[in-house]
Amino acid sequence: GSGNSLISDLTFVPRAGFSGTVTIPYTGTNSNKSTFDGEVVITVSPGSYSSRFTDLGGYTDQQRAAVEYIYENGITVGISSNEYGPELAITRGDFAVMVYKAFNFSPSGNSWVFNDVPPNAYYAQAVNTLYERGVVSGVGNGDYAPTANVAREDAMCMVQRAMRSVGWSASDGSYSSLSAYSDGSSVSGYAQGAMS
Repeated sequence: GSGNSLISDLTFVPRAGFSGTVTIPYTGTNSNKSTFDGEVVITVSPGSYSSRFTDLGGYTDQQRAAVEYIYENGITVGISSNEYGPELAITRGDFAVMVYKAFNFSPSGNSWVFNDVPPNAYYAQAVNTLYERGVVSGVGNGDYAPTANVAREDAMCMVQRAMRSVGWSASDGSYSSLSAYSDGSSVSGYAQGAMS
């Protein structure tokens, strides 16, 4: 290539658990309109995930890569500078923050939507924006229950609605797929499509 050529920004996110070398060929154009060919070679080493978290040692490369990805993208920060807390439950307030950040939503909505989500709470902007976008609707009686643990079925509903709110395809799965799980019949009716 040209001595003055520079790729100013490149993002590569490997599949979780991937290791090996990826070669990306490209054709560039200089400011004088001349073109040049080149390639970017990226080497991903196995077991190089989440070195900052000391409590992920017993997890697979795929699991550590997922944690690393959401950390690097500012979706979560863990419970301390070197612990992720992989076995801990996630509160409804914290999950709302994660969805808000993962989908890069802009703030919207009223400053006080739910009785139990004061405007100065760290999760208020996320919860109120998700409500405005139809991603969350609360637990009834004007409450959101931000400190309660988020149920897996509610988390799946939130993710599906967030995907739909940004125009992604997120259709319901076949309800029969739940029968593959011994507790599939305990999924609430409103969540069966999202869980499927």
